[in-house]
Order: sequence, then C-alpha cells, then structure tokens
Amino acid sequence: MVERLMYRLAIANGQGERLAETVRESAEALERALRQAGARVCAVYRWESQLFAYVEAETNALPFRPDIPPPLRAMLAPWPGEQRPRIAAPMNDIFHDGVPVDWASWRKGRVVERRVGSLARLKPEQYASYVFYHYQLQEEQPEKFNQTYIIGSHERLIFSYQELPSSLSGRPRRGKLDTNRTPDGWQDVMDPHFEPWTDTPASERIWRELECVFSFEAADGEV
Repeated sequence: MVERLMYRLAIANGQGERLAETVRESAEALERALRQAGARVCAVYRWESQLFAYVEAETNALPFRPDIPPPLRAMLAPWPGEQRPRIAAPMNDIFHDGVPVDWASWRKGRVVERRVGSLARLKPEQYASYVFYHYQLQEEQPEKFNQTYIIGSHERLIFSYQELPSSLSGRPRRGKLDTNRTPDGWQDVMDPHFEPWTDTPASERIWRELECVFSFEAADGEV
C-alpha cells in the first residue's frame, strides 16, 4: 500500500539564499536517504523561509524518518512541540481526491509532466467549515477530478499537491457518505474561507504556486 505524506519545514535564519545551491549539492545524498527510508516519490517546494514536502512511501517502511544530509539539515530550524527536536512538522490530510491501493495500479502508465505545489491561507474562524465541506466532497464524490490531488494543513496554512496532466483510475472507491449535499457553485462557497494573497497574479489570488526545489520518482521496481 502507498502512504501519502506531507510536511512543513522551516529554513533557519540567514540560510535562505544558500538553500537552492545546498539542495543541488546534496540532491544525490538526499534522494538516497529518502529511498532508504521507503520513499518512492518526493517533491519539495519553497515559500519565503519555509519548505513544503510531499512524499509517497511504502506503508511497511513507516514511521518515515529519512536521514537528511548534514549540510541540508544544518539549514533547517527545528519545530517545537515534542520531546525530541524535529525538522519536519507533519501536515494533516484534510482532502484527497484519490486513494492508492498499490504501486502498480496507482502509477502504471502515468506520465507526469508537472508536479504542482500550491499554498493558501485559511481564515482561522473558517477552518472547521473548510474541512467539513471538503470531507463531504471527498466522500460523496470520490475521485472526481484528479486522483493525485491532495491538501494538507498545518496551523492556518494549507498546501496542495497534484500531478499534471490530471488522471483518474476509472475505478473510484465507494465513499463513506450516501448523501448528495456538496453545494453547487463550489468556488463561490469556498472563497470566503480564504485570506487572499496580495502579492500574486490574479490567477493565484487564493492558491499561489510554489517553487519546486527538489523532486524524484523511483522507476518501476526500484526501492
């Protein structure tokens, strides 16, 4: 089975300018560490002094704890909140359009042209409403538009990942709800939930597309 994971990471003060170069220099070691931890797919995106990561890993390899190369680890600030320092804060899965059953059926024959990571900001008082509507959509209309689309949340930030062109398995799972209450005019219902960005093009007023700083996908049969 495939486990889909999302993380939020913080770049240490003064390290942002060197990040891209360090990632390039450490790419081979980072990919090796991710593979050894069970990852088959990984994409990392940057926004200001933060990173957002999407990972697909072997379920039997969890907990997923890659040994990040020292040069890159030194550039990341630890997150508080647990007994041991951690450099990656897990994001909660609050929406996924598709659910992978196994590697063969999940990725067979799919050609990925773009891996898109985007970021949005929820109004704190609208968080519960946003999750409610998305769970309803997810379970009333599973695999509606792109099986790879997934949204993770951490505090007020929500991060989405999708692979383009969009794809559907043709064998959607049975949802957990038998209702039909997902509202029409979806975007009009969603718009009040967000705090829009003011430094992006109009097309990215809600979801700003992030810079991808690292990605890899293991070939079929590789671990």
